[in-house]
Amino acid sequence: MSRPRPIAARSQAGFTLIETMAVVVILGVLAAVAIGAYSKQVRRAHKTEVLADLSNMTLRQKTWFGTNGHYASTTDCEGPACTYPTGATITAANGAVAWDVTDAAYTASAVADGPYFRGGGAVHGFDALRFYPEGGDSWCGYAAVSGWGSLAEVGSDDVPPSEPLANQIFPAATADAHVARDWFYGVALCDFDFDGTYWAFTTAHYSSEVNSTPDGTGTYLENE
Repeated sequence: MSRPRPIAARSQAGFTLIETMAVVVILGVLAAVAIGAYSKQVRRAHKTEVLADLSNMTLRQKTWFGTNGHYASTTDCEGPACTYPTGATITAANGAVAWDVTDAAYTASAVADGPYFRGGGAVHGFDALRFYPEGGDSWCGYAAVSGWGSLAEVGSDDVPPSEPLANQIFPAATADAHVARDWFYGVALCDFDFDGTYWAFTTAHYSSEVNSTPDGTGTYLENE
């Protein structure tokens, strides 16, 4: 009758290659889910900041209007090249961009008054509004465009520009009601993943709401 082998001499059981690979795959899936959830939370946090910033811009525009009788502009055009900071600056930084109140693009002091641009003498741009994003930097480029309105005595042809966001904010069917007098619209173009596709947030003089729905033309599509 054979004697049993000592315990130490018994073969050691372990994971097979297939079992190890299965564990690695499961861990990878869990990591991907966790990273995706974290990224979504970060984007929601950035979105909340943008909504607060545009609401702040609207408040400052109303204050400026009450003092000066018209709204202020930071640019006379629309799109990532017209914001402060520009879309290219944000993409190059691959992160939040600090605002500089001495920057000519912030003050817009060299831009003369004209269609789609209303200043206040020597004070223009974000300097006129004393607008500064929450925290002093931003993941988005901001802009404000303003004008006299379609029925105003001065600049009777100064209706909003024919650009994607302007067309969304002032739809043709109701444009007269929205721009009969002085008007403005504010924009935040955000590229949270730095892929060159922007998410547009907008506000306007006739509403306290901030809109984050992509415009109907499909120009700005980045969204949750």
